[in-house]
Amino acid sequence: ANGDHFIHLPTGEAASDVASWMAGLPSTLQELHIDVSTGRVVEFRARELLRKDPEASTVPLIYPCHFSSGQVVWPQVPSRKHNAIVDIPDSQYLMVPRGYYVLTKRFSSKEERRRVVAAVYDPGQLDFERIGFENHVNYFHATGTGLERDMAFGLMVFLNSTPVDRYFRQFNGHTQVNATDLRTLRYPDAETLRTMGQSVLEGLVGSQEQIDSLLAAYLPVRSTGKAKSSSE
Repeated sequence: ANGDHFIHLPTGEAASDVASWMAGLPSTLQELHIDVSTGRVVEFRARELLRKDPEASTVPLIYPCHFSSGQVVWPQVPSRKHNAIVDIPDSQYLMVPRGYYVLTKRFSSKEERRRVVAAVYDPGQLDFERIGFENHVNYFHATGTGLERDMAFGLMVFLNSTPVDRYFRQFNGHTQVNATDLRTLRYPDAETLRTMGQSVLEGLVGSQEQIDSLLAAYLPVRSTGKAKSSSE
């Protein structure tokens, strides 16, 4: 238990089905030995350390604008955002060590197609000893270090799935997705996450339809046929 308690009131059968599905998932983040935190780099506080373009003395600084189809695409040039942070002893407390991390956007517009948008930071694609995550990004980690590779890609599939997005839209009335919100979700077990991650790594999953089909194969949303009407 994490000390947070919520009352969710589904308003229709579909909402009730998704709520039941989420409640029936087997794991918490704590049980998976995973945590989620908010990016440490607050732009206005670290401005002197930030660079628009990568330099020899910098490492990647990841913003939501670097997310693309479940991946981190870096650098973005030209970009209104910074791409890098100076790597010096005094800035290293703002960074995390090299590894696989799952990132989500903390904010989305009401018009955005998805409320929960996740991407994997892959150290095989960006080979730096440290990385900075900007404060508009949440990152999943294992006690401050990177996740297992298969687990990271499986977690990305889960978070980008339509049932998770529907759950957030039904029970989260604003456009923020904070670390606390992500901690209160339930998750698939470790074996299922790893298996789904392997499907991504083998190139079998990429589109939204493929993500949802993969999730449905392991964790289908079943109709309960029960939902409370507003008059009850």
